[in-house]
Amino acid sequence: MEDSPIINNSLKEFSERETLKDLDEKKCCTKKVIIISSSIIGGIVIAGLITFIILVLKREEITCEPGYFLPDDSRECKKCSLEQCRTCHGTTESDQCTECFVGFIYQNEICDIEHSIKGIYETYEDEETIRLLHYMYKSNIITLGIDGEKINLTEFNEGQFTFDKKGNHTVYILFDDKLEYLNDIFYQIEHLTEINFTYLFDTSKVTTFHYMFWGCKNLKSINNLHYLNTENVEIMSGMFHSCQSLTSLDLSGFNTQNVTSMLTMFNYCSSLKSLDLSNFNTKKLKSMSNMFEGCYNLTSINLKSFDTKNVYNIDYLFDNCYSLTSIDLSNFNISNVIYMKGIFDNCRSLTSIDISNFINNNDAQMEYMFFGCNSLTYLDISGLHSDDNITIRMFYNESLPKQGKIIVNEDFIELIRNQIPSGWEIVYKNEFI
Repeated sequence: MEDSPIINNSLKEFSERETLKDLDEKKCCTKKVIIISSSIIGGIVIAGLITFIILVLKREEITCEPGYFLPDDSRECKKCSLEQCRTCHGTTESDQCTECFVGFIYQNEICDIEHSIKGIYETYEDEETIRLLHYMYKSNIITLGIDGEKINLTEFNEGQFTFDKKGNHTVYILFDDKLEYLNDIFYQIEHLTEINFTYLFDTSKVTTFHYMFWGCKNLKSINNLHYLNTENVEIMSGMFHSCQSLTSLDLSGFNTQNVTSMLTMFNYCSSLKSLDLSNFNTKKLKSMSNMFEGCYNLTSINLKSFDTKNVYNIDYLFDNCYSLTSIDLSNFNISNVIYMKGIFDNCRSLTSIDISNFINNNDAQMEYMFFGCNSLTYLDISGLHSDDNITIRMFYNESLPKQGKIIVNEDFIELIRNQIPSGWEIVYKNEFI
């Protein structure tokens, strides 16, 4: 029996409906897969974006101190490879300097010195205003850097600056080449504790260093003095006067060929223990008055190169040099000296003084020469003479030890006899050299 058309059509329609249903279900599943996949991918993208934002924000939170940088591929600061570089950029493998610290300039792929002096100043209170140098040198300043920042010179009023916080401060100063004098430049700046000079400090035209560091009582070190060109300097009087914290000075680079005055040059440098001035050329020197007065701790001094033939004043030369145990002045020529009072006043550690080469000008003032020399047991003043029959008060009361030896011109002894203890041996020498 053959299938009826009605049945066949029904089966066909059913088959087609099932096929369409399967297709719809497949389409639905495909849509679900696509939606789920899209959601996963979207979630990954969003998570990645959030992570990126977090990393960026965290990088922005990282602040590197001057001289360090944050590489592009790192979250850790790294030191700039170039010395004296303030800011740089790059990777962990290499970096490039973009700015040098104040006091240095980027040239020829290095941070080179661009300052004349570097000073260390100490303040004791917050918002304390101090002088950095004498105001009259402000016009010679090209660049001023304080604690790593360049300062507008209009803020540098009367050579003063106000520091926010107390403590040590680094000051860089670049001068022009028009300086003709340096007198009083750091006069009585008690906050200055250290100073360093460079070859950019052009002093070739300078004629006076008068009172340059006078009263810098807390100044502990002066470095690279050899960079100072002293060839044309005529006045060094009071240069280090009252620098009572200095324990040493290297003046081996000083050219003193034109200096005429060194009076009070080291006056009251009470912490200096030794001085080597053997390189000093003093052919034009005229005044040495009080040059080493108050150098309480000075134990040795080298003056072997001193040419004193033109010197007229050596008053109180070693006054209050308590710690000097010996002094060699055998090269001194005092033929033109008029003032020689108190040369060894209060040199209480000297046991022997030989100035037999001191052949004086007849008008020379010789009072108080050995006041306070209470350890002295040997004295040779055989070259001293005087045509004036007037007592010269060389010794203070009975400050000399009870016994000792003095070599003296026979005529001269009558001017000081009553000051010499009776227990001293007197040896006469009547020939002048």
